[in-house]
Amino acid sequence: MRNTIMSGVRQSVRSARFWLGAVFIAAAVFLASMDGVLEALRSEDPLAAGFHGDLVVKAMSADAIVICLPIVCALPYAASYVDEVKTGFIKLYIHRTSQRAYILGKVAGCLVSGGLVMVAGLWLAYGASALVFLPLEAAPKPGEETPAYAVELANACGPVFLSGGFWALFGMTMSSLMESRYIAYASPFIFYYICIILCERYFSWLYVIYPKAWLSAEGWQGGRWGAAAVLGELICLAALAFGASVRKRVREL
Repeated sequence: MRNTIMSGVRQSVRSARFWLGAVFIAAAVFLASMDGVLEALRSEDPLAAGFHGDLVVKAMSADAIVICLPIVCALPYAASYVDEVKTGFIKLYIHRTSQRAYILGKVAGCLVSGGLVMVAGLWLAYGASALVFLPLEAAPKPGEETPAYAVELANACGPVFLSGGFWALFGMTMSSLMESRYIAYASPFIFYYICIILCERYFSWLYVIYPKAWLSAEGWQGGRWGAAAVLGELICLAALAFGASVRKRVREL
């Protein structure tokens, strides 16, 4: 079982779509901060200390980044189950392992790739920002502490990872129910917008289903732990629904 689960994880993060998604997120960070980037490159004066980290941390809350989350996270692995059903590969693979191991491998691969593609993209953007702007920054003044943006980014990676993992797993679950790879890519974005519309137009108090609130600690009981608990429950529900769908499909093989 362990080998099956690890195989699913390795397959999900080694795909070209995973790394293309990470590069896309890194590029989106700079596009969301284009005004600040151009101003910094044109400036003849030294930049403020910590500018490279501040650029990335501020971009994380931009709509251009948040809206990419349900789209990019589904790209690496959300359609893998449907592809195996359509090609018939599942018939060969599932008889060499157990149903439980197969389901856990798919869930683990989808969860890890969906969450890690966002985290990898953000750290890739941070590294590129440090490479470009750190030499242009002024040295900190004596007694002045530079904000620990790397620590702040690391703390934000937990909610980002869980949120990305949920969207990827939601896409795979919906695609298993409808057996369409296009549903795997489209359903997370559609459900994301439904939640946004419900919260922003009708139920502003219902922040529990507000995707943007999952990425911050604002309004949550217990801060980030509260958001993590809700995302954990959603991930478990999506995984159970996917498992039930796979068991039903396997009985028909």
